[in-house]
Amino acid sequence: MSDAYTLFAFGAAIAALVLLIAKFKVHPVATLFIIVTSLGLVLGMGGAKTIELVTTGFGNTLASVGLLVIFGCVLGKMLELSGAALRITQAALSLFSGRKVPWAIALASTVVGIPLIADTVVLMLIPVVSAIAYQSKMSMMRLGPILYIGAYVMTSLVPPGPGPLAATSLLGVDLGEATLWGLVVAIPGIIVATLYLLTIKTHVDPKPEFTDHLAGTAAGDGTGKPRLSLGGSGTDADGESERELPPLWMSLVPIFLPIVLIMASSFVVDLFEADNSVGGVLAFLGEPVIALFIGCLAALPLFGRRWSSKETLNDLFEAGLKLAAMPLALTGVGGALATIIRDTEVADSVAEMIQDWGLSPIIVPFLVAAAICTITGSNILGVMTAAAIMEPLAEGLGISALAIYLACGTGAQIMKHANSSGFWVTTTLSNMTVGQGIRSIGVASALSGVTGFAIVYALYGFGVI
Repeated sequence: MSDAYTLFAFGAAIAALVLLIAKFKVHPVATLFIIVTSLGLVLGMGGAKTIELVTTGFGNTLASVGLLVIFGCVLGKMLELSGAALRITQAALSLFSGRKVPWAIALASTVVGIPLIADTVVLMLIPVVSAIAYQSKMSMMRLGPILYIGAYVMTSLVPPGPGPLAATSLLGVDLGEATLWGLVVAIPGIIVATLYLLTIKTHVDPKPEFTDHLAGTAAGDGTGKPRLSLGGSGTDADGESERELPPLWMSLVPIFLPIVLIMASSFVVDLFEADNSVGGVLAFLGEPVIALFIGCLAALPLFGRRWSSKETLNDLFEAGLKLAAMPLALTGVGGALATIIRDTEVADSVAEMIQDWGLSPIIVPFLVAAAICTITGSNILGVMTAAAIMEPLAEGLGISALAIYLACGTGAQIMKHANSSGFWVTTTLSNMTVGQGIRSIGVASALSGVTGFAIVYALYGFGVI
């Protein structure tokens, strides 16, 4: 089979993937399965071997990442329903006053965005942000996108987000290294995107349903800080404001304890002798699946006396499982795609083509992830699919798995527009038009991705990653 045919089949498969999702709205899981099986058949593997590779790739990938995705989604659901995310937002707002309040929103979004996907962060906190906009006379065209962008960048680059978890599994990247370097790359991107959003002059009022209950209140409390209102006009939000929120330290422990354990396992355990009991305990606790489960256990006290109820111990876990279903399926089929590519001559052919063109290898995963995200509207699909495509190419391109992971995570941020659920959630709830959403969310997401990639490129150039 000629290299030209192999490359044509691979290119056609990627084009078909994008077309089916973006144009014909076929579900990403079904699309990936169609593409994977078709690619195996057209490359001459035959039906039996193609199915064998698909099931092997699917099973091996889920074996390594399945429980991680489940526990990550359960942890996010626990932080959402316990009020911990609102408590973190309240604390962030208390640190900033006056015109610095947007940075409080960015900080809260960044922290809460570690375990929660960006769409959920917006749905949960938009009543708070709308109340702040109303009381401070700030534009929702600034504050709404700032609320979204922090969580969006973290979801693209830092575990335990489903996209980063899938990408680290597919690429074989140590989770501690992925978390550390993901933070190094993500935070500057969030800062640059926030700085851009603060330059927007167009004023957009918050939606009335989030602010009608504030009519007649003063714009602040005399301290220069806007009053934190956890309520909207709906009864659910009002009930949230009446319920006592958990303490800040208890709200932060389930987020950062797993990260500390994982990073200790990655960077500290090697300092101990092989038979050292302390090192053995740290290695066990720092296993990602154990660390995330410990995070879930650490979130139980957030529910107070309700921690031992069926709603907390059973129903909440089931809600997390439902949330994990889509990322799990995508991850498994993405692993099957990587297996098909690895078992053919596609990887070698593409690597040789890239070298012949004289492209820097680090640019390739960035462009692949950016193209998938921009066309399909999903950063999770962007980082995961790009990782699946690039993993078999890593050896031929001579590039580390960590560098590929970070390039995929930055590329997968570019760019949010009208084909994205997160774009519509943020635009609609922030009372913006589509054009205003593109000027704010679209440009900010592109800036965060480009900024992050510039850092990745520099780290790669200096041989750090």
